[in-house]
Amino acid sequence: MSEQTLWQDIKQHPLAMAISVALHLILLLVLVVSLNRVDRPASSNKEVKKETVQAVVVDASVVDRELKKLKRAEQSKKNKELARQKKLKAEARKAREKRRREEKRLADLKRKQKQQEKAAIARQKKLEQQRKKKQQELAKLKKQKDLLEKKRQAEQQRLAAIEEKRKAEEAAALRKKQAAEAAARQKREMAELQRRMAEEEKRQAEQNSRLNTLRAQYVKLIQQKVARNWLPPASMTKGWSCEVMVQQNILGEVTQVKMLRCTGSAAFKSTVERAVKKASPLPPAPDAKVFERRIQFIFDPKI
Repeated sequence: MSEQTLWQDIKQHPLAMAISVALHLILLLVLVVSLNRVDRPASSNKEVKKETVQAVVVDASVVDRELKKLKRAEQSKKNKELARQKKLKAEARKAREKRRREEKRLADLKRKQKQQEKAAIARQKKLEQQRKKKQQELAKLKKQKDLLEKKRQAEQQRLAAIEEKRKAEEAAALRKKQAAEAAARQKREMAELQRRMAEEEKRQAEQNSRLNTLRAQYVKLIQQKVARNWLPPASMTKGWSCEVMVQQNILGEVTQVKMLRCTGSAAFKSTVERAVKKASPLPPAPDAKVFERRIQFIFDPKI
């Protein structure tokens, strides 16, 4: 027996191999004890024999006890192995049952799927037939509709021609009437426009005259205030005058004075400029329409 075969037997039957080894050890022990007894003197053969028998009996009981212990262990292992095999068989049976149920479920599902596909094909076929039938009915209806449309268009054209002729006659009569009314209305509107224009010209002339008067009064007030603030130079000569440009803000405050033309001396010109600045703020305008930020006036000492 090879070493590999021996190890395989030990792995497959470990308990049997253990019992065999134990028996060999016990036999070896008995043999050793027997040899020791033989070496003793012959005078005590009876005692040796008795002790040998007792030793063998004792050793046999030990062997029997060990054998029973090993058998119980082997039986326990067999029971466990049987229980394991039983459990594995039960699990295998459950697995087979589960697989059978799953196969049945899949078979039922496949059968239902085939039935549904068959029903879907039948429905599709029926729908296709209905669609073709409806298309034929629609084509027939379209043909009838086209025929009716042609008749309607012909009648519509005939009625449109009659209506167009009637409208043309009515339009001609209306245009003639409207032309007469427009001519009369234009004549009235022209007369009314001329009247309004005359009134507006008159009103504008009156307004301009009033504003010119107010503007002249406004300039006069400014000239008078400047004159009140003017001090003549020592070398004043009669007939001197200056044209003045005044820049003011909304409150009448003088912001700039510019002397445009003066007939007097430089001293006279300076006195006029000082008088204008001293007159700030200038008198308010009698009407907002005549107020101007830039005002020009002639300063003449005769004022």
